[in-house]
Amino acid sequence: MDYLDIAREIAGGHWSALANGYWGTLNSVFLAPLFRLHLSPERELLLAHTSELVILVFSFFTFRLFLDSLLSTARLQSEAEEREKKVLIPEWSIRVLGYCLFLWSSLVLVPVFMIGPDLLVTAFVYLSAAMLLRLRPDSPPLRLIGFGVTLGVGYWAKAIMFPISLVFLATSIFKVRQWRLSLIAIFAFGVTAAPLILALSLPRGRFTFGDSGLLNYSTMVSPGGRDINWQGSPAGSGQPKHPTRQINLNPPVYEFNGPIAGTYPPSYDPSYWNEGRRSVFNLRLQLITFGRHVPPVLELFLASQPGITGAFIFLLLWSLRGFLERLKENWELIAVSLPIIILYMLVHFETRFVGAFVVFIWLSAFMAIRLPSSADSGCIGGLCMIGLAVAMLISIGSNTAKKIVNGFPDSASEDLNVAYLLKLPPHSPIAVIGNGNYSYWAHFANLRIVADIMSPDEEAFWLQSKQARMKLYDAFRTAGAKWIIARPPAFLEHSLDGWQRVGSSGYYFFPLYDSANAPTQAESGAIGM
Repeated sequence: MDYLDIAREIAGGHWSALANGYWGTLNSVFLAPLFRLHLSPERELLLAHTSELVILVFSFFTFRLFLDSLLSTARLQSEAEEREKKVLIPEWSIRVLGYCLFLWSSLVLVPVFMIGPDLLVTAFVYLSAAMLLRLRPDSPPLRLIGFGVTLGVGYWAKAIMFPISLVFLATSIFKVRQWRLSLIAIFAFGVTAAPLILALSLPRGRFTFGDSGLLNYSTMVSPGGRDINWQGSPAGSGQPKHPTRQINLNPPVYEFNGPIAGTYPPSYDPSYWNEGRRSVFNLRLQLITFGRHVPPVLELFLASQPGITGAFIFLLLWSLRGFLERLKENWELIAVSLPIIILYMLVHFETRFVGAFVVFIWLSAFMAIRLPSSADSGCIGGLCMIGLAVAMLISIGSNTAKKIVNGFPDSASEDLNVAYLLKLPPHSPIAVIGNGNYSYWAHFANLRIVADIMSPDEEAFWLQSKQARMKLYDAFRTAGAKWIIARPPAFLEHSLDGWQRVGSSGYYFFPLYDSANAPTQAESGAIGM
């Protein structure tokens, strides 16, 4: 929702939206033309997903360039090793493995159905890796410039690309071993990234390449707490400079009617509302966080695709000698992958963050295997890889089939339906009970959420007496909201005084205006009809 909101702001000529302190904005730039067409929400969503498919195609070509670069390097190694009577796994089977890994990464690990920058970041990682593999001590300066610019453009897609780029640049220094050439790449990256860094740093009066890392570390590791509607707790988390305004204590009601745009301002730019937040290093909490991420990482590499694990173990046991030494031949890919995976494990790990790096590690591992030089080795190795590919394709296909059988659980159809049933005027100020940052219907209806009771406290709201609720309604009125929209528990649906159901959905609305200040018929629409 926030990426679509940023695109909407850019389409409206508000170019300052590019300098969002939390969300990467390059993907929103690609989406912005959709909002200039003034499409219906369905078509907007359709074209937004179509743009993700275009990014998928772009990602495929960057992956293909990476795979070609990797295999060209492997051919040189194979020629040198023929004298040792050891052969690589056939090149065609490595290509089959590579394309299966790409499908798995793009459709499952970094799912294409998500509207966001992760797939675009993956494409830039593939492209950067392809360029890194092609770097040599005698590389022309233009190649180093392209390498640095690619990393810089990737940083515009998501702030995490800044530390990722530093890892790539450090790896290139050790590979090129020419300081002048290395400085060319660093300079090209700096020039490309500098406009965004300045746009983020100058308004805040401090250097920053993005605050998502700081906020995630502070909330998820130490000292803890939350980043939405942060009020300065827990102790040690800092002093808020301009937090959202708490206008009721129990249950907590928060108001944020300006100055930040977006459907739900607290998540549109958390860096603004969390200005003043700081993180505190705590070794015990850091170790707990890292340990919590070890099982999902092991599951990702060992259990999520058993076909890969089984084929790798079979081939490795067939020819184990010298594996670790040959793994160093693709040290560049290991050098950029492991630090980034560990970085995520220190804060917050999700598979969509590391899709490309999982591909790098598996390809490096398989290409470090050498088969005995015999008539049957190539045939057995190839058949093993075919079996691996079939198993992976069945796994990927079954994942899609499950979504179809389960009725597309990620569909936005209900949110679109609620947006139409509400029929509120664009930009209407509303309040919500529950997760404002998941109120996609509000984005589709072009509404502004100006106050809320957050999800952990919504049960307390519904258990209030009628008189206590009236006081909460007054608090929402002071925030400027004209309606409250919520999804009450099922057992309360028949005892909601003044609440009206939105069509046949599970949502209800409550008008906050009195008869003297009631909106006109044109303003209010036919809510719930």
